[in-house]
Amino acid sequence: MDARAPLHTVDPRIYGQFVEHFGRIINGGLWAELLRNRKFYPIDTQRRQVADPWMPETDRSNVSYAVDRWVSLNGISAQRVLPHGNSRSWRGISQTGFDVLGGREYAAYAWIKADRGDQNVAFRLEAADGAVAAHAEAPLRHGDWQKVEARLTPDRSLRPAVFRIAFNAVGIKWIGAASLMPADNVEGLRRDVLELVKSMGPPVIRWPGGGYADCYDWRRAVGDRDRRQPQPILPFGQPYGYDHGMDPNDFGTDEYLRFCARIGADPYITANFGSGTPEMAASWVEYCNGAADSKWGAVRAVNGRREPYRVKHWSIGNEIWLDPAQVGHTTAEGYATYYVPIAKAMKATDPTIAITAVGQFDNVSATERNWNDIVLSAAWEHIDMLSLHHYYPTGYWPEALVNRPIPAYLAVVADPIRVERSLKSLIAQADRITQGKKKIQIAFDEWNEWDWDYPRPVDSPERSFVNQFIDTLNKSGLEFNHTLRDALFGARMLHVFMRNCERLPIAARTHMINSLGAIRTDSTRAFVTASGKIMELYRKHAGTALLSVEQRAPSYEVPEEGWRDIPYLDAAATISPDGRTLFLHLINLHPKQSLNVQVHIDGRVPRPQGRIWEVAAEDFMSRNDFGRETVTIRQRRADGFGSAFLQVLPRHSATTLEIGLQ
Repeated sequence: MDARAPLHTVDPRIYGQFVEHFGRIINGGLWAELLRNRKFYPIDTQRRQVADPWMPETDRSNVSYAVDRWVSLNGISAQRVLPHGNSRSWRGISQTGFDVLGGREYAAYAWIKADRGDQNVAFRLEAADGAVAAHAEAPLRHGDWQKVEARLTPDRSLRPAVFRIAFNAVGIKWIGAASLMPADNVEGLRRDVLELVKSMGPPVIRWPGGGYADCYDWRRAVGDRDRRQPQPILPFGQPYGYDHGMDPNDFGTDEYLRFCARIGADPYITANFGSGTPEMAASWVEYCNGAADSKWGAVRAVNGRREPYRVKHWSIGNEIWLDPAQVGHTTAEGYATYYVPIAKAMKATDPTIAITAVGQFDNVSATERNWNDIVLSAAWEHIDMLSLHHYYPTGYWPEALVNRPIPAYLAVVADPIRVERSLKSLIAQADRITQGKKKIQIAFDEWNEWDWDYPRPVDSPERSFVNQFIDTLNKSGLEFNHTLRDALFGARMLHVFMRNCERLPIAARTHMINSLGAIRTDSTRAFVTASGKIMELYRKHAGTALLSVEQRAPSYEVPEEGWRDIPYLDAAATISPDGRTLFLHLINLHPKQSLNVQVHIDGRVPRPQGRIWEVAAEDFMSRNDFGRETVTIRQRRADGFGSAFLQVLPRHSATTLEIGLQ
């Protein structure tokens, strides 16, 4: 490698992450709320007259229920509870499906409307057999909606817990919204997850989607959180995803932007193309960036934030080429036609923003093979970046790789090389279209590897490919715990981004929490996955400029995919801003053998002492879990660096050498 003159800057935003309202990424993951359907959206699949997944009393002889669409806190529905008869027993509704920890304080509340006063409401945490672990009461008054709050500290851990809201007096009560969170939540965020995210240090966070972006009305998710109306998460709505595919709209624009500020990340917002309008997108820009005396800036100020958020990065739509699943799907010509007025309206509101257009990378649309040509030719003057998405496999595993761990491993860790070759071709294609008048940058704002081993289902005329794929997502439970294999795929993708960062300043890994997440959670615990460890390694131990590296290494083929000349070694080198520290990033992709790498450093004199950071494990299918960390970042001091030295790389490992320069 040549340590004298960097080739180009390595933008830290390539270590970005992606969160969307899908599965347990936000609700059930980042967000601390333990209750599902906390606003009592009228889903009642069991016809119990209680909104799912809430439960009525087992004995209904002296209590009746209705999901009331005429009386509500948010304009949609509320849960009506009517205790009757002479009993003074507690009667109400309950919910389970989560754990609580003994001795930990939980904050509970409910918005309640009662037809009479002189009575109490009880909040309880119970075991599955009904044994009470925590109980608190508060008075109710007659009249309009009131927010009733309580603190609950269970005297034992409950796995699972039952949360109950109950009344011991007759008369009609309506519950408009309820909440149960650990009391140490940070503005609604889980404290333990927040600390893990901070440790990983993503410099940019993409939100709110994903497919959801193209049916998302941002205006429904600002203001009083309890009065925001839920909305379906499309195209992955009921029965897919978390909470019957409904979003309670608790995590809206202000919550997202406060989260980004708290962890030091740049926000990156996807505006609604599929069902949105230029006015909707422009008003969102004004809400985020407008002065406090502008129309939507004034709304922001009323909601508690007078100063503009100054959101720089925006995109318009998500995978609009995805036929037929994506809301607002259209052709490339249709997208370009309607993209331009949206972009113009957004830039008229704030000329300083950068806007990303939907591109296509994997040609997964059968109807549009030249999407990028058409969109760029028609709209390049209004495009700052082109969004590309990539997952391996693109859908299902090739049959020849199913249940074959080593060939599947070799295909997974080879795929980034194929990505890099295609990426260079795509950038050259964009430059031909703009004829040097503008360099369109790339935002690789969804990427990952599907940690499953499913072949494609037998084709059915009733189910499109996309619907079959969504069926498979549902089969997986939207829950993946990445292995070391998947982590090394991620490491090699980061090398691709480093080498191409001159034209690729932003990338966002799918997803940050749960699903394909760098972090996994249940209701009381969280841990960093193998892939998360790789993101942490590179975020903390990499430089800000790329150095020239030449490598010679043995290679292999992936006949199942038709790929050849895939090196077992992937090397990249970066240098610190002050030019005093060299980071040599070495990935050994061989599934069985260590690699003896002869390193030569030209142009600078290395110091002999340094550090080695390494992610490795005994098996490439090793994974972390709650209370068990088998894939870690190991560090050790090194002595023996020089202008030429031998470095031994363990099999299937990622190693970073931190070398001081004189």
